Amino acid sequence: MSLSHAVVLGASVAGLLSAAALSKNFATVTIVERDQLPDAAVTRRGVPQGNQVHQLMPAGLTRIDELLPGFSAALLEQGCERYEIDRDVAVLYPRGWAARVAGGMEVIGFLRPTFEWVLRRRVLALPNVRTVHGIATGLLAGTDGTTITGAKVTGVDGGKLDADLVVDATGRGSKAPNWLSELGYTPPAEQLVRPYLGYTTMVVRFPEGALPEGFRGIAATPNPAHLKGGAILPCGNGQHVVAAMGMSKNYPPAGYPELLDYLDEAPSPLLGRAVRAAELIVEPDTYRMPGNQRRLWEQLDRRPEGFVVIGDAVAAFNPIYGQGMTIAAIGASVLAQVVASADGSVTGIAEKFAAELAPWTDYAFAMAANTDSFFPGAEFVNYTPPDPEAVAGEAFAVAAATTDPAVAQAMRRAAYYMDPSGMQSPVVQQAIAEWASTGRQPDPSLTDPNQPPAAIHDVG
Repeated sequence: MSLSHAVVLGASVAGLLSAAALSKNFATVTIVERDQLPDAAVTRRGVPQGNQVHQLMPAGLTRIDELLPGFSAALLEQGCERYEIDRDVAVLYPRGWAARVAGGMEVIGFLRPTFEWVLRRRVLALPNVRTVHGIATGLLAGTDGTTITGAKVTGVDGGKLDADLVVDATGRGSKAPNWLSELGYTPPAEQLVRPYLGYTTMVVRFPEGALPEGFRGIAATPNPAHLKGGAILPCGNGQHVVAAMGMSKNYPPAGYPELLDYLDEAPSPLLGRAVRAAELIVEPDTYRMPGNQRRLWEQLDRRPEGFVVIGDAVAAFNPIYGQGMTIAAIGASVLAQVVASADGSVTGIAEKFAAELAPWTDYAFAMAANTDSFFPGAEFVNYTPPDPEAVAGEAFAVAAATTDPAVAQAMRRAAYYMDPSGMQSPVVQQAIAEWASTGRQPDPSLTDPNQPPAAIHDVG
């Protein structure tokens, strides 16, 4: 059996990457998108968070470059900016400034409209990928209902698209649970952790000397004891994206003067001070969301063949942790591997994909949801927050990360590469144990919110 036609619902980041993944094994891949796709770096109506701060972790960028060789270079050609996040960004933890490490943990700073435009051009240039303008309204199934045979799509001839495989990349508002119910299947259980967060983001240009010497960004994000925060990150072309962030319904304002006052209340006053010296390039834009959402597709007792769910339709995260695009990229990479090993048949793809994506999603969701659980007023659905005593050791890891470069780098690698193995190394475990056993506190020089550390460590 040959793999003839795949239909991807949604030209989101997850949808575009899925199309790239499927193009390697399907004769034709059709992307269904309700928006008219612009050939320009502009925000789309279907991406209301498009003007907000976005980060792609190294774990995600590596996989996109594997799917679309040269993608990183294409971003840089558009003026996006490469930097070492563990060296170039001053990060203020609740216990003090994180140690700076020259470890080569590189990321690329960008604005999302530019990122999506570069990605869209690369994917739509693939010879067997096409787009149609339409709205997916349901799934088509064979007479016995065991196999999805296409999608109902308003706006296309006949109101449907036949397919060997349908991929839902329509985001956190996906109607896939309802579509499965209509076919007689039990929809997936859902987990929710709602800390009620808001963002206001703008783009600025800093004069020389506005940021602390040697730094290209500052991150002093909210924590359960400090509900207002923010970040300044390079986004390319000599500009920076500034994001004010609020948790527990401490939503940042939309007005520029009020936003400056809000940033003054971040854990470090350096944010407000720096932004006051900047030139405003793009006006502030606000975005609010309840929090984290996880659909447990891998736990279905029964599922139809030929239907896969990916991206935010599986799990949507608090954007502060930068996981959404990364999990989308990992999901597309997993999809490519599963389809390549399917030997020309869609049988088993849906179940195998859900199972292989689940550990990555679980890791990312736990990282976001467990942290957000401690914000005042957080709400939970089908999710048990961690016991504060059980995670007390994490506070010592954060404290040790202010001084010990090995701990600092291991923590960042756990977040940015989704690789916690470094946290289990004997050196890191011993360092954390020593802080815990002695009750050691960070050096006062590393806790001054006005003065990030100048020293740069090299852990090899």
